[in-house]
Amino acid sequence: MVALGVLLHAIGGFAAGSFYIPFKKVRNWAWESYWLVGGVFSWVIVPWVAVLLTSPRIFDAFRA
Repeated sequence: MVALGVLLHAIGGFAAGSFYIPFKKVRNWAWESYWLVGGVFSWVIVPWVAVLLTSPRIFDAFRA
């Protein structure tokens, strides 16, 4: 399980390090805008996409 932990940390490090790559196109934005856009994606959009891809019957679980 140690190898799995190292792999997950490596994936997390890669994700954290590559987070700002798309923002090179919007250099004139204020840092608050970077934070807001990143937050919407990482706290709202990506979790729902991950849930819908991995749990196709999630709405049945919510109804139960």
